[in-house]
Amino acid sequence: MLELPVLGLLKERSMHGYELRKQLGAMLGPFYQVSWGSLYPTLRRLAKAGAVEKAEPAPDKPKTAGALTGGRRKTVYTITSQGEAMFLQMLEETAAAVDAEHFTLKLAFFRYLAPEARLALLERRRAYLQEKLAQFKSNLRTYRERMDGYALSLQNHDMRATESDIAWIEELITNERNLNEVRPNTQS
Repeated sequence: MLELPVLGLLKERSMHGYELRKQLGAMLGPFYQVSWGSLYPTLRRLAKAGAVEKAEPAPDKPKTAGALTGGRRKTVYTITSQGEAMFLQMLEETAAAVDAEHFTLKLAFFRYLAPEARLALLERRRAYLQEKLAQFKSNLRTYRERMDGYALSLQNHDMRATESDIAWIEELITNERNLNEVRPNTQS
């Protein structure tokens, strides 16, 4: 799961592990925490696949004025051309793009997709959410009498959240279509 956002961030600039972890948290929000135990194995897999390269920069400046050492060296990771191709392939893949986590990761890098691909992914996500909303409504009709107040409250909350997500996706679709209509006229 981390390969896509790691490659996407390295596409923008080279970084060391600490900076990558910090940028992933900033990009994906406080609910998406990346552990060192998942980040460094991901970086090793990407390096083994030839998608990233490691470089050892000059050591950091010492933290204290009296320090005798040159500081700790940080490995900087850079995306390779093979990594660029891998990133684009993962981004364009639509099979796993409908669940919340995959969609969120792809949305963070939508600027690298062609407009038609962005629109297709948005429409797939909307269809998925509409199906989930229909399931919520069906469950409520079938099981309402057997649900306690808490279970009913949870179902209602999830339904409202799904309706809100559908409205948001529809707004993104409208904006994308409007951008597509404007682009041909601006190139004349």
